Amino acid sequence: MITRRSTLIFLLILTALSLFLCYLLFKQFVFPLLSATVLAIVFYPLHARVQHRLRKPSLAALVTTLLVILIFVVPATLVLLGVKREVVNLYAILDQKSSESGGFSAFLSGLVDRPMEWIGRYVDVSQVDARAELVERLKGLSAVLVSQGWNIVGGLGSFVVNSAITLFTLFFLFREGRALRRRIAALLPLSSEQVERLFSGIENTVVGTVYGGLIVAAVQGALVGIALWVLGVDSPLFWGLVAAVFALLPLIGTAIVWVPAAIYLVASGSWIKGLILVGWGALIVGTIDNVLRPILIRGRVQMHPLLIFFAVFGGVNVFGFLGLFIGPVILALTMTTLAMLREESRAWYAPSPEGPTVAEIPAPEEATPPKHPQSKT
Repeated sequence: MITRRSTLIFLLILTALSLFLCYLLFKQFVFPLLSATVLAIVFYPLHARVQHRLRKPSLAALVTTLLVILIFVVPATLVLLGVKREVVNLYAILDQKSSESGGFSAFLSGLVDRPMEWIGRYVDVSQVDARAELVERLKGLSAVLVSQGWNIVGGLGSFVVNSAITLFTLFFLFREGRALRRRIAALLPLSSEQVERLFSGIENTVVGTVYGGLIVAAVQGALVGIALWVLGVDSPLFWGLVAAVFALLPLIGTAIVWVPAAIYLVASGSWIKGLILVGWGALIVGTIDNVLRPILIRGRVQMHPLLIFFAVFGGVNVFGFLGLFIGPVILALTMTTLAMLREESRAWYAPSPEGPTVAEIPAPEEATPPKHPQSKT
């Protein structure tokens, strides 16, 4: 017993040290590994169909990985090219109008003066110095843009490396994902039902968050962009993309784009356009989330909106953009494990079932002599 106890203590210490060293090895690859895991879960139905047709795991994993690249790269390239053209046009328009107004700051101040004059008809804004506030905000914004620009330029190399690691990992997850899941399940001290609940909770949260988040955000951004294009607002594709990005964030949404645009249209004299944009944003864009998200999720994610709010923003703070999906997954994993822990604790402290009492035990039947048939003779 002493030898076995010493062996167990030694193995526990060695395992803890090994896990810590593995953490040091893999911590710089957490982002690409998590990205590959999310992509593998989301696109596994596509991989299952490809594998059913090709019958070769390696070839099916390669084909599915290439399809994922095409699904992301082609639309992203087209959108970026369109946004680039929109930004160039927007910059040309701003440059022309600012030169006519005596400078960019003067042009922006003129834009602010007109809405402030309209608001001043109903609210006392004499104590608000809109121009000074605008100049101060522009200085802070320019400093942030310069710093972020340098970060983006400096991070291009790491972005390429992380993308390559993500795709490399995604290939192996497609090829050996099911076997890896069985190995992890064998290591966990859980029953088969608990393992299935654990993995199902993670998969449902990932799929529900991605489908219910990205698709709804893309639809809402497209609706905002279409409305701006119809109403004649400059750079509708660019602002539609901005609306789609903010649609991913709970309690913020696309209103951060169409509300200022509607105020600008009303303040510039286009009352009808401004009211149309308000009605479109509030009735169509705002309610499409409540209609489309339940259809896409189909009961996969069942969490309180307040918890999702903190999970999303906390995930973004820790993991960046990927935290939009990792945050809810961590929350769902925590809720699932807490539920299983509560069930196990109840089963542990539940009173053991008592056997039947002596009075309840049926008495054995008395043996009766067999009845012999009477002879007819």
